[in-house]
Amino acid sequence: MHARCFKRNRVHVALAVLVSISVVGCATRPVSQTDPVAPRFDIEGTWSWVQDPWEGEFVLKKEGSSYSGTLDDVFEGTFGDKIDDVEVSGDKIKFTRYGRFGVQQWEGTLKEQDSRLTITDGRWTKGGDSGTFYAEKKK
Repeated sequence: MHARCFKRNRVHVALAVLVSISVVGCATRPVSQTDPVAPRFDIEGTWSWVQDPWEGEFVLKKEGSSYSGTLDDVFEGTFGDKIDDVEVSGDKIKFTRYGRFGVQQWEGTLKEQDSRLTITDGRWTKGGDSGTFYAEKKK
């Protein structure tokens, strides 16, 4: 065997290892990092909401790749409650309201019809309490 052939084979093996590591690294990376998908719904803006008898508005703002906002409850008389942990997956939305009277989890189904974006099948939970809500994005 020639010494020169052995050197070329080591180079080929080293290149093969580097390529393999690169491919495995790409294959194990989450899809969201390699192929960002445009959101289906534009949730940024002002929304009106109702949890009978409570009602008010909330505002969602996009900051980088995430959303946060504030919520006003006219019935309760609380204004500026923080909204955070906003998640949209397909037609589902979830967020957390950090308010004067505690923390609530809100979730529902986003629907767009006749240029109106709504949250239907809305459900809020706080501790052992829960209820329904409806929201509509204002133009």
